[in-house]
Amino acid sequence: MTSRSKNAVRGYETEIEKSREESNWKKAIDLAQQLKARSPQHESLAHFLIGEGKLEAYLDEWPPTKENHERAQRELSEARGYLTLATDEAGTRAGVALDAHLLLGKLNYACGSYDDALKHYKLAELNTLTEKELPVRSLRIVAESYAIKGLCLEQNALPGSTSRYKQAERESEMIRSFELASELTLLYLQRAQSAARAGPTLETALQRAPILHMRAGSLARAIARYREMLSAVESPSTQALRLTLARQLAEVLKRGVTGQVYKAPERPAMVATNTLSRRRDEYVSEGPWKPNKYAGINQFVPRNEYEEVVLVLLVGEAMAVRDAVLSQSAEFHAARLHSLQNACALIDLLALAATRWGQLCLVLESLERAMKFSFGSAHVWRQRALATAAAAPHQPHAARLTPGGSGWGAAIRARTVAARAVPLVPQDAALRLVAANTCYGVGWIEEGIEMAEQALSIEEQSEGSLLARCCLYTAIGHQMKAQKTNSRIEKDAANDTCLKLLLRAVQLDDNDHLAFYYLGLQYMYLGMLNEAMDATRSCLSARAECSGGLRLATALWSCACAGPRAPRALAAAALARHHYPRAPWPLWAAAALQLRARRPEVSVCSVV
Repeated sequence: MTSRSKNAVRGYETEIEKSREESNWKKAIDLAQQLKARSPQHESLAHFLIGEGKLEAYLDEWPPTKENHERAQRELSEARGYLTLATDEAGTRAGVALDAHLLLGKLNYACGSYDDALKHYKLAELNTLTEKELPVRSLRIVAESYAIKGLCLEQNALPGSTSRYKQAERESEMIRSFELASELTLLYLQRAQSAARAGPTLETALQRAPILHMRAGSLARAIARYREMLSAVESPSTQALRLTLARQLAEVLKRGVTGQVYKAPERPAMVATNTLSRRRDEYVSEGPWKPNKYAGINQFVPRNEYEEVVLVLLVGEAMAVRDAVLSQSAEFHAARLHSLQNACALIDLLALAATRWGQLCLVLESLERAMKFSFGSAHVWRQRALATAAAAPHQPHAARLTPGGSGWGAAIRARTVAARAVPLVPQDAALRLVAANTCYGVGWIEEGIEMAEQALSIEEQSEGSLLARCCLYTAIGHQMKAQKTNSRIEKDAANDTCLKLLLRAVQLDDNDHLAFYYLGLQYMYLGMLNEAMDATRSCLSARAECSGGLRLATALWSCACAGPRAPRALAAAALARHHYPRAPWPLWAAAALQLRARRPEVSVCSVV
């Protein structure tokens, strides 16, 4: 009979431990009550298990937030009673008193009693716990205890008369608690089943340690903390956490790390093996409370902050795209918006980092991957339209791209994407101006004018800051139309419209060198050379190195090259050659002017 009873008790304990690891608290409470009735000598253990089950079942439904403090005080009284019974001498002999104190600290935190929670952690001697191998459930309890201790220390403000030493000591203790909590959380998630989740308390602890380091002025330690968490072996439960941490690390590196402040990460230690080949999933662990970390032989280690930012963002963007919600059903609306926001945040950061170094290909590839889950997303389509327009070749409006050439396909692609993006942003004038510029580049003048006029209408209604630039781009379209058409009536109408818009553009913004340049060009087309020279002077006054203004000045002065103004034309060509040594047109202009001045030998030297 005695042997049969022991086997039954052992079976109860096995089932209870399984239920605790699976967070099946209703079953755990039922089994604990049966254990108490069947084996009175395990009464302290049963009290602890019942109290734990009631506490965790409540917290699964009502998280420990300030809004739920009053409810927790009412509904957790029974759990408090059971856990308190487990802290007596019998509980100490049974080995459950320490865990009971830790859970009482969690219970008091849920009730808003932060001082009482810290008292229970002091009774449990949380600061002096020995690092040793723990069961999965115990790992979570200890991790939550350190996390809640840090949160309680953060909530309890010190009196103003407290010395700086005490304040620094308290802050150091807070950071240490969050660091231990984050390490134990990652280890718990690695060892737990795939259905395990960190929960709000542990997720907060994972993110608080780097933030406190930054608040204390230790940016290097904050970055090191992020690296340690991201280098931990990934588990199904840490994917969302890694995405958040990757984004935060990228933001910290972009905002606060420059030049000598940055310190490259160290190459991880290798695992000693007796085989000639190494597996990709090899990892190392620095202690029983440290999470497993990757230590593959082919790991890439960034050498500077630029490489690390791009690497972190590419990894984060890959995770965001992988976890994106594709279903358009109404029941997945909230999840779809959340995944889209995460992906957009990382894509925007990647655009800022990659565009700065001319890596538009990375941005375009990222936006292409985002197309599968961004149906109707105005932001993603706008970003894609701007990126494709930036990647297309840029040429002066007068020099259109050759159909079938290398840049023709990129320009057509930019125009097509812009046509899809424009209806999604009905009040975006800037995107329409970019689309108009792209259309002008491929020779679709009518469509470009339509886009520019839409932008002009938007800015006129709102009196926006782009009104002058909208007038300019609309005028450019009409100027190109006037040069293209053979009908005298259409040509005169386009020239009149162009001149009116350009005069309005320079009136709205008298410091825009492009507006003055196109105004001078229009005057030259109309044969009004004096007015063209005045506009050119205004252009060069606004920006002395404007290539169009220098070219226009050279052309205008060359009209009077035979007279005393010939040196001015040559000086303009020489100035253009100085500012643009690789451009061919200053050489051509100088050679032509020298020929007209009957100096062929100098003309040959200019061309050479």
